[in-house]
Amino acid sequence: MTFNERLRHPSRFPAGRDRRGTPSPVVVVGLAAFCVVSSVFYAGFFLAWRPEHWEFFAVLGALSIPVFIGALVAAVRGHIVGAAVTFLATTLVCLVPFAVAFSVSSGVQFLFLAVGFLTLAALPDRLVVVRLVFCGAVIVAIIASEIVAPPGSGVVAEDDQAFSAMAVGMRLGGTALVLAAISMILLRTAKLEQQLVQLVAQGERRANTDELTGIGNRRPALRELEAVASDPARHAAVALIDIDLFKATNDTWGHEIGDAVISAVAARIEESLGRQCVVSRWGGDEFLAITRHGDIELEPLAQQLVRSVRQEPIDVGDTTIDVTLSVGIAHRYPGTAISDALADADDALYRAKRGGRDRVSAAPMRSA
Repeated sequence: MTFNERLRHPSRFPAGRDRRGTPSPVVVVGLAAFCVVSSVFYAGFFLAWRPEHWEFFAVLGALSIPVFIGALVAAVRGHIVGAAVTFLATTLVCLVPFAVAFSVSSGVQFLFLAVGFLTLAALPDRLVVVRLVFCGAVIVAIIASEIVAPPGSGVVAEDDQAFSAMAVGMRLGGTALVLAAISMILLRTAKLEQQLVQLVAQGERRANTDELTGIGNRRPALRELEAVASDPARHAAVALIDIDLFKATNDTWGHEIGDAVISAVAARIEESLGRQCVVSRWGGDEFLAITRHGDIELEPLAQQLVRSVRQEPIDVGDTTIDVTLSVGIAHRYPGTAISDALADADDALYRAKRGGRDRVSAAPMRSA
């Protein structure tokens, strides 16, 4: 999928988030469904256990069920942020009186901690203030519960079997939720890094690709020339390739067909020389080829290219256009400057033009 397609289809954006950082509906729907099941169990547990103040907690659990169901429905319908805020806020409201009544011996601080991590996993990055408020509330709740409801201060004896089972379940459940939230955060971070690498690579390709022809622009050619210049012992050949009488083609057929001719010629140059050379659109209707290795005989390849373009006219829609090329070739030998080779190739190209076009002209060897 291309970057533009991702923008048109935010739900397909990687890392479980859309382009604005909103979590995947699957994540929020799953968490909302978990809250519904937990509320049903919460209410049923107090109905069966019936400790002191059990009525309050049974009613609290029962009241939270429709709220969580509403968050689940909202998440299914695509209201992801609202659903996430609803189930996180409702969970915090339910846990506060629980902590006061049953003390930290119940393991409630594990669930507070889980709410904090789920806040980071379920709320978009752009909602910085909301995330800070939730995380701040979690920190305050944990500290307050340690002060207001220390171990042994609950309404139920700690050796009560149901209380002990509940405490173990809350510790294990809170730990599992924390680990799940951390896993989601790490997965998201890893995928975002992968996406960033892909976007950087895509940007690099666009920066080095000629928009009209799809072959390299001047940037890769300049980098290759710099690499040659930095190695005094490297032998390289360069070829300047020009479309003959291109202005006449533009004037006769129009710029749209002229652009199509440039693109077709670029494709043929890339096909003929691309394996052995760095091929770039040097400007307008002119192309530059630089050999990757010094032992490549560039002139025969260029002769074959010129011959094939002459023998195979370019079809643009219903129009067939005869095209020829002129090529100037020069060598950069060890001890000489690559700029001199470019100048020699340019001179050779003009000699090919003056000699009647549709030909390859090679510059004489320049001494070191």
